[in-house]
Amino acid sequence: MPSLASLRRRAQPHKRARLSPIGFELAEHALHAVQLAHDDPPVVKSFASVPYPVERAELLNSPTALKTFLKTAFKGAGFSGRKVVTALPVADVKVMSVTYQARAGQSDDAAIARLMQDRIGEDLSQFVIDYMPIRTETREGDRLAMVFLSERSTVVAYLEQLRKAGLDVVALEVNAVSIRRLIATLIAAEKAPENVLVINTGDTSTTLTMVSGRRLLFDQTVEFGESSLLEQIAVALDSPQDVAREIVFRHGLHPQRDQSHVPEGIEDTTSSNMILTIARPQFSNLVAEIRRAVLFASAETRGGSIGHAFLMGSIANWPGAAELLSMLAEIPVDLPAPLPLDESLKAKHEAHPRPELV
Repeated sequence: MPSLASLRRRAQPHKRARLSPIGFELAEHALHAVQLAHDDPPVVKSFASVPYPVERAELLNSPTALKTFLKTAFKGAGFSGRKVVTALPVADVKVMSVTYQARAGQSDDAAIARLMQDRIGEDLSQFVIDYMPIRTETREGDRLAMVFLSERSTVVAYLEQLRKAGLDVVALEVNAVSIRRLIATLIAAEKAPENVLVINTGDTSTTLTMVSGRRLLFDQTVEFGESSLLEQIAVALDSPQDVAREIVFRHGLHPQRDQSHVPEGIEDTTSSNMILTIARPQFSNLVAEIRRAVLFASAETRGGSIGHAFLMGSIANWPGAAELLSMLAEIPVDLPAPLPLDESLKAKHEAHPRPELV
């Protein structure tokens, strides 16, 4: 998939703007898809975020059901073609930071392959392996790289599932690299400081990704997710999880948040401060991991500070979540600004941040 930076080419007058492949993510509970038009800056031509009718595993195991679902999801959304860029589910990709040394005349590829052979102890042909350099060399000759590892059978099965559903996969991306590309584009456009932390929340876990300029410094998964957080709140409120979610979205997570226009619906006497009392310890656990990541980044950038953090994923939709994290972590935390919408979409959609499409 072309990088966002490479899309910064203004369309020729009187010519139809070229379209990117469809960015296609089968997330835990919904399909997220977006297609860009080449412009300066690139604009969102089409997008969709559609919940699954059944569990994701069940959908992937039935080519017919997946094809029917995709047809429904894409219908009326304005997507062009069936070429997609996608990524494996997070659980299917193992991410490792490795320190290695390259002998005289030895390439990084060969050095990392030798190291991975020693670590895995299996035939490397059974795996798909890629890597990204983080630190090229130190005085001791050590180099640092982030290695991405998936079983070949898993990769082939996923690609076959999409092919049978009528999609043409032109590239298989890695989530951490995609995030680095987006943040590097924001940094280059001076919309973000040099060092940025991305907090990408999921259902059961959260990934912390550190970007410095165009460098990917850090990518680690920690135990903090929407379902466990909702479970804690539901237990404390003695309510089902769907009711707990309604309460959270009614009151928000920030005590200074304006609640003058909250929707009516659930009869409860829970205050915003009570929700904060329940949620704060869970967020504090995440903040502890954030501080460790910040220390690592400071060491890698020779004392460079983390000037900003972006909150993405499911919890980014919780009112006040970014403000609460900003207060606890003592760094600015925001939702990433969306790319501009195509003129044909502006009448239907407001240009607000869309964490599910990042």
